[in-house]
Amino acid sequence: NKIGDEGAQHIGEGLKSNKVLTTLILKYNKIGDEGAQHIGEALKINKMLTSLDVKENRLSDAAEEALRAAARAGMVLEM
Repeated sequence: NKIGDEGAQHIGEGLKSNKVLTTLILKYNKIGDEGAQHIGEALKINKMLTSLDVKENRLSDAAEEALRAAARAGMVLEM
């Protein structure tokens, strides 16, 4: 599952219209800061996701902080 930043962009687009998915596990997918940006933008819109796991990717401290800022209160975010 090495989706990288391009795959994360597609997932981010899908999350913007998601009405079903509550848990998303993206461990070990070579997602970098660019991919995290797309997912973060989607988190600002998505109201269904309650748990996101992006451990063991290529995220900088700044990208991790941006994801934390985008996540809703109560969302489980694993990095």
